[in-house]
Amino acid sequence: MSMFNGVYQVNVRVRDIQKATKWYVEVLGFSIHKDFGDTVVLRTDHGGGTPLCLIAMPEGELSDRNAENGSHPVIQISSEGAELCQEYLKEKGASIIDGSKAHFRFKDPEGNLLEAYLPGLYDNENYAHLR
Repeated sequence: MSMFNGVYQVNVRVRDIQKATKWYVEVLGFSIHKDFGDTVVLRTDHGGGTPLCLIAMPEGELSDRNAENGSHPVIQISSEGAELCQEYLKEKGASIIDGSKAHFRFKDPEGNLLEAYLPGLYDNENYAHLR
């Protein structure tokens, strides 16, 4: 049984959230799915595929694609695997950086930044113990 269901979203860190959003919408054809101010979730017009999440970098933060604050994919944790996911990854050589039991960032053995997330974690009270 896999603990993951696929790629949930791809996070892209940007210096100017308004300028980046405009470019992704006008040039690449994405549409705004949710706008939280410093985070904008983009989708294709047909709603399919993996969302692209633009995240504003704080003023003065350097952009290092290999750093713990860089751009990275977010992998969707299956509800069946949520309890054991983090421990399993540690046993298999992943380095856990931060987060809760079912929403955390980690690095693979090559040092690539990844994030694991259980959809509904913050909305579903059944998952409260995993936050």
